[in-house]
Amino acid sequence: MYHKPVKIIATTGPSSDSYEMVRDLAKAGVNVFRVNLSHATREEIDNRFAWIRQAEQELGIPLTIMGDLAGPKIRIEEIGEGSVLEKGQKVTVCTDHIIGDGKKFSLNYPSIIEMIEPGATIYVDDGAIKLRAEKKVIRGIEAIVTVGGPLLSRKGFLAEGIALSKTGVSEKDKASIQLMVEKGADALAISFVQTANDVQEIKNLLPTDSNIFLVAKIETAGGIENAEAILDVVDVMMIARGDMGLAVPMAKVPHIQKELIKLCLRKAKPVITATQMLESMVSRSIPTRAEVTDVANAILDGTDCVMLSAETARGEFPIETVEMMVKIIHETTAHMETYEYKEKHTTGNTISDEVGRVADQIGTKVIIAYTQTGDTARRIARHRHHQQTIIALSPNPHVIRHLNFTWGVFPRQISGTTDFDHMLEQAHDLAENNPILPLVKDDLYIISAGMPYGASGTTNMILVQKV
Repeated sequence: MYHKPVKIIATTGPSSDSYEMVRDLAKAGVNVFRVNLSHATREEIDNRFAWIRQAEQELGIPLTIMGDLAGPKIRIEEIGEGSVLEKGQKVTVCTDHIIGDGKKFSLNYPSIIEMIEPGATIYVDDGAIKLRAEKKVIRGIEAIVTVGGPLLSRKGFLAEGIALSKTGVSEKDKASIQLMVEKGADALAISFVQTANDVQEIKNLLPTDSNIFLVAKIETAGGIENAEAILDVVDVMMIARGDMGLAVPMAKVPHIQKELIKLCLRKAKPVITATQMLESMVSRSIPTRAEVTDVANAILDGTDCVMLSAETARGEFPIETVEMMVKIIHETTAHMETYEYKEKHTTGNTISDEVGRVADQIGTKVIIAYTQTGDTARRIARHRHHQQTIIALSPNPHVIRHLNFTWGVFPRQISGTTDFDHMLEQAHDLAENNPILPLVKDDLYIISAGMPYGASGTTNMILVQKV
């Protein structure tokens, strides 16, 4: 179901590793395919790119590819075989690089240990093991095991309040960035973003004429604190609730989600809500009621995209999961309210704000937005006028794929507009003959555009037309 307001991102993996599965996922409703660069081999990446582009051609709809960088993941280092942490025992997290055991172990980023304060909760292996920091000691911090289990090499490590010090971009991520540029990826997700400088480091590795959208994954305390500054230098924000739920008290995650979505809406930048949205469908054909409510609440909060991870990467029911997501989207968006924003500092902002309001007042069902960069369509869409379909027209194929991240916008590539009469003719034809919501005689539609044609940032016109 391509024609739905909220966009769906699906992670590729063993469960979706064939052309037929990629095509069927797109037909079911996937707009963006995420390629996890932490695990995928070069052969897998090549195949997935080829399948997605082939499905795009066959189905005649834009499909977006987002590479997801591994980032500076904090991990425990080498652990001796058979090591176990027992509940109640003491264990030291060391700044020295050692082969660990049940009494002590080290980290690949030892500098973060000094940031851990006594009383902080420490999570190992995505929370399978929990520790409580007790006191700082020479060359480390001593903790008590509150939830025990087998201690294994290279498992993830997180503690409340910590942030990675400046480490630079890893060689693995540098190679992944170069590969994504070569493959023509549409977007690049940056893991563990904590400051705007983290984004700038990635930008410096991209060609100056790069068309890649940058997606900041907010999943640390630092990222949350600096979210507004980060959003100013990226194109999309992802609320990565998995690691976030370990980096800050889990009970705070729902409120943080709501505040980050509000921030993105205010700045007219797309926002993705991710992690465990329909997690039970990895092994079950139906979700839990709590998961359905979680997805619906993210939509009611205003999220542009909902993301599936393990559900489509290694789950047993990838198609069914996407179909369930589509059902939740359609049901929930029918009950959404329109958002209002008071700031109107530019002509473009004012025009974009008024388009939906005019459409509401005259009962128009379709808004046709001409856009060079996608910004006009995003600014119209942030109001969530669910009574109208926004068809965004651009001659730029990169802009078309980027708009797959934006709520309620159905992008279509055009050859270009030469003059006013050509624009009217083009829009009239599209109003009658579009696959999303074709209009009939005497139906009204609205055109949003800018003059002079072909220049970005010139949106200055609202035009009401009749079929």
